[in-house]
Amino acid sequence: MLLGFIGVPIERLGIIAREENYLIGIVTAPFIHGSWSHLSGNLIGLWICGYIASRQAKFKRVSVAIVVLTGTLVWLFAGDGNHIGSSGVVMGYYGYLSGVAVFQRHVASFISLIVLAVLTYLANINFLGTLFNFSENISTESHLFGFLSGLLLAYAIRSKSLKKTAKSEN
Repeated sequence: MLLGFIGVPIERLGIIAREENYLIGIVTAPFIHGSWSHLSGNLIGLWICGYIASRQAKFKRVSVAIVVLTGTLVWLFAGDGNHIGSSGVVMGYYGYLSGVAVFQRHVASFISLIVLAVLTYLANINFLGTLFNFSENISTESHLFGFLSGLLLAYAIRSKSLKKTAKSEN
């Protein structure tokens, strides 16, 4: 929002699917928002999911991977429009936390998922409703690809953990 005030053409920093001039949006789009309400809505979800996800192992790597994987999938497969905002990252964290709870089956993972559900309920956020929101000015693709990216990363980390455990047992 602040870059727009000083004349930076922020619309060039979003993702327009399959447009080579918008490849930069893969990494910049999560930092660009169309309005203060768009920014504040994403910040609430980012604060809740990001904080809980930051308590997980490999948080920094997972964060970078969610941004890049979500952005790439949006660039490759999204429909028309300029896709901006951090909701793909928020949904990526949500997918990651859900995946960690399902794939790793640690008590702490389930507790994290329960805390996420309670905090989002208290903040009046419906993540499942957001995931399948097909409104015209919403990047449903960012939501879906973010969630899927988080799930995929949780599964990949689980797979690597299982391989390490199997090698140490042999």
